[in-house]
Amino acid sequence: MTAAPYRLANDTLLLDVRLTPRGGRDALEGTDRLADGRAVVKARVRAVPEDGKANAALEQLVADRLGVARSQVSVVQGKTARLKTVAVHGDPVSLSAAAARLFAAAALAVAALGISTPAAAQFVTRGDICASPTEFVRTRVMVERAGLSGPDKSRLVRTLRSAQSLAEEGCPNRDGWLIRRAVGMLNAVNREVRNPPVDLPLFLRD
Repeated sequence: MTAAPYRLANDTLLLDVRLTPRGGRDALEGTDRLADGRAVVKARVRAVPEDGKANAALEQLVADRLGVARSQVSVVQGKTARLKTVAVHGDPVSLSAAAARLFAAAALAVAALGISTPAAAQFVTRGDICASPTEFVRTRVMVERAGLSGPDKSRLVRTLRSAQSLAEEGCPNRDGWLIRRAVGMLNAVNREVRNPPVDLPLFLRD
């Protein structure tokens, strides 16, 4: 299961999007989770799905919301489908932080209406692996930039993936043992790449 609707691939942020064309307005409307467990960004545009118009409108919308140039954004998968992957090129740390802020704002708006959804709940708090999956993204960026040898880099990436899997399993059920294990593994990687550690989620610190 993918915890967040975005991920890093080299120096590119990839967004998984479910697009509604002819949607009456151009908007990103938070996140949702598909039947297979994958998280997606919900987007709608006024443009029709003809001659690439809806894709172009989506690219412009993502560029505007992330504060980047239109030329940095492109639909790279699902050009004729509703489920799409949008690539945003640029500094990965800045892009990840912008995405985190964007979806945190969407989650808080949902919370203000008294609506609770598993996907939205992931983006409320920063520095908490259950509320902010971007902590794994940030650490992965530091691993990529650390100039490590191939074996060391592979070892840390494996540890990071295992930690994220534990978090994805433990956070929905508030399984303290799994979450503590995930935090410990994540912080072991953080120490090796000189990245600040993360705390346990608030509900485990009470």
